[in-house]
Amino acid sequence: MNTDFHPYFDEMIAMRRKLHTYPEEGWCEFVTTTRIIERLKALGIPYRAGLDVIAPEAIMGRDPKLVAKALDAARATPDIDQEVLKEIGEYTGVMAEIDTGRPGPVIAFRADIDCVLSNETDDPKHLPNVGCFASTVPGHQHSCGHDGHTAVGLALCHWLVDHKDELKGRFKVLFQPAEEGVRGAAAMAAKGIVDDVDILIGSHVGCGYTLHEVGVIDSGFLATTKLDIEFFGKAAHAGSDPEKGRSALVAAAACVMALQGIPRHSAGATRVAIGTLHAGTGRNVVADY
Repeated sequence: MNTDFHPYFDEMIAMRRKLHTYPEEGWCEFVTTTRIIERLKALGIPYRAGLDVIAPEAIMGRDPKLVAKALDAARATPDIDQEVLKEIGEYTGVMAEIDTGRPGPVIAFRADIDCVLSNETDDPKHLPNVGCFASTVPGHQHSCGHDGHTAVGLALCHWLVDHKDELKGRFKVLFQPAEEGVRGAAAMAAKGIVDDVDILIGSHVGCGYTLHEVGVIDSGFLATTKLDIEFFGKAAHAGSDPEKGRSALVAAAACVMALQGIPRHSAGATRVAIGTLHAGTGRNVVADY
């Protein structure tokens, strides 16, 4: 079997750069999902999308207003197949399926498709700026490499089709929405599309490895736990009788400072981060929440 992936490099680069110009946040990846399906159709690969791969009852962190705005933007995007966009509906995500017709294991590969909510650098030496494929969406960028993951996933689909007669079993390639914030995988799993999977493979570009170097681990790779922590206090007027209050804001701030006191560095293996803090009802009130 020919395992040389070089013939697929050009298509990977082209797709990655196309996706890089139009990053979309979690649950809003309508243009991205449409482009994935367009490519799968061109390769003649069966797929499932939208509610066929997403269980709405298991969705986390999906803002209907942001979704509606993203869908409107996708409808105004001239270079995507609008019929495919209609097929997706209001839920992003795709699963490609390649069946060799021969008995064997069910192997799934997973690629994430969403972006990070931050601005891309304007450094003129930054490759996307040099190559004119930087993000065109303010406040959105593919700084976590999901454009690359998607491009690799599609190239893998191409390779599987090209080598189908040399393989056994069935293959699934999952293009998962909303990985950032750990919001999308549960909704795909709850749909049952991985219930029959024998081997599930996830991957991530970068991670400190050099070119042509691959790191493999069977569990816990980039594992994360997200916590929503609530502090409850007692409200009081901050001017007349602050001593009668119990500030939830001060308690939260103390917690934040203590957590940030645990040293973390990119050279290490673990991280602790506090992303948002919301508290209080007014400047002159001891915060009770």
